Amino acid sequence: MTSRFPWREVSGLITILLADDHAMFRAGIRVLLELQEDFRVAGEATDGRDAVRKALELKPDIVLMDIAMPGIDGLSACGEIRAALPATRVILLTQYENREYVLPATKLGASGYVLKRAAADELVNAIRVVHSGRAFLDPAVAQIMMEELRTPSQTGLGSLTEREREVLLLMAKGKTNAEIAATLNLSPKTVEFHRANFMQKLGLHGRTEVVRFAIRHGLVD
Repeated sequence: MTSRFPWREVSGLITILLADDHAMFRAGIRVLLELQEDFRVAGEATDGRDAVRKALELKPDIVLMDIAMPGIDGLSACGEIRAALPATRVILLTQYENREYVLPATKLGASGYVLKRAAADELVNAIRVVHSGRAFLDPAVAQIMMEELRTPSQTGLGSLTEREREVLLLMAKGKTNAEIAATLNLSPKTVEFHRANFMQKLGLHGRTEVVRFAIRHGLVD
């Protein structure tokens, strides 16, 4: 019987799932990747939910994925893929280079973070590095990580990312994790991640304390 995935039977190949909601961008990246004799694009996904589904089906070595996508975003999809497929490594290929995205990406299990403005050979190198079991960070992103390590921890609202503030505000308004996830187009797991982060930073325990904190700081009436 012929295998549904014949590339699995070829040793030495690095199989890649490409996830981005822009068809022309995917086409260009696919051409670039398939110029490498040991790369095979096992499939393509058009949004975060599709990326999770196809990752579970194809079990690629690498998922190369944008952050800003419909359905669920790339960070949420990264967390779900890594939880379900520990052997599959995720590289985020994105335009975002600010702290709000970089730090959650590493905590959610991404092995690589490459900016879309990177040179073609840098992306190819990132895939090889991550496939070998190491991490790869775009130099601009690595600088953010270094600054994070050098900067003393902040306390209070100033220590929160924009996403953590959004989750805090919705939680203070009585929204459940599922409702927050639907409002922000995130997965419940990612909402829980941001919730745990801001509660730890602010030293809060439970919804009642979150509501009191929000009222005290004028975030809700």
